[in-house]
Amino acid sequence: MFEPEKIQVIWLPGQACTGCTISLLNASHPNLLDLLTGFIPQAAGVTLDYHATIMTPWGEEAMKAVDAAQRGELGPFVLVLEGAIPDESLAKASGGYWCVIGEDEEGNPITFNERIDKLAKHAAAIVCAGTCASFGGIPSGKPNPTGAMGAMDYFGKDWKSALGIPIINVPGCPSHGEHLAEVLAYAVLAVRGFLPLPDLDSQNRPVFLFEHTAHENCPRAGLFADGKNSHEFGEPYCMGLLGCKGPISHCDVPKRGFIEGVGGCPTVGSPCIGCTEPAFPDAPLSPFLAKAPAGFFVAEKIHSIPGSLEAVWGRIKETLMGRDI
Repeated sequence: MFEPEKIQVIWLPGQACTGCTISLLNASHPNLLDLLTGFIPQAAGVTLDYHATIMTPWGEEAMKAVDAAQRGELGPFVLVLEGAIPDESLAKASGGYWCVIGEDEEGNPITFNERIDKLAKHAAAIVCAGTCASFGGIPSGKPNPTGAMGAMDYFGKDWKSALGIPIINVPGCPSHGEHLAEVLAYAVLAVRGFLPLPDLDSQNRPVFLFEHTAHENCPRAGLFADGKNSHEFGEPYCMGLLGCKGPISHCDVPKRGFIEGVGGCPTVGSPCIGCTEPAFPDAPLSPFLAKAPAGFFVAEKIHSIPGSLEAVWGRIKETLMGRDI
């Protein structure tokens, strides 16, 4: 079993708003301190060697861990990307650049792309925090002037680390803090051989978090099945007719809440805007208050018929057989 005593984390921001970092700081089960202080014994020994927002070093001292990781001298390390990856060739054509992290010895800027190209070669795993890093997110929305994209588009969907771990996407705008904490803990345990790699869906999202849609996880879903729909904001019924994208978005936030079990868009009366999906923020997830494609509503009702009939017939049979207890 590969069980390194220490695992470093390099958290690199690209085209981002830092919202996913704020979410991680609000995580509670586990929280960031749990990960960094060894509360989970098998995941102990994790160090956050670079995070531009919350680390104390600055300047050249701050970049030492990143430079060492690029040279393959820091390891094993998990590379966390927060923010979209721009197309620097577009900026270079006019003599500029989009996103810079630090300078070389001559004072020349080093782009985010140059950094991740070198870091990816040595990373034990890449975890994408948020929809921007996963799929491009807001920066990639039309007309996408910077050519922004997610890590899977940048490195290729079949990319794998030296340990054979594919890119793991934890989307959301911002991502759920506990999604990030759980996946980071999972990645550390997988690197150490305590757990198998997490099952990923077709978009490289962990199945244990993103298997079901927001609609399936929503406490209002039963009202939709009962034919009760909200027609004005503030009504307590299904918001499918008010533009909720829960039926076409994979997310468990309506069930688990956002912080300490509280919050979650449909739970508090706001339509889901589909922020965990690859197409976000473009159609069919926008305009945000436009209704989800009609096909869903038809399919939902058709798919529910066999199950409803089975339940009704099963209940009738039990009654006829004297098993009505």
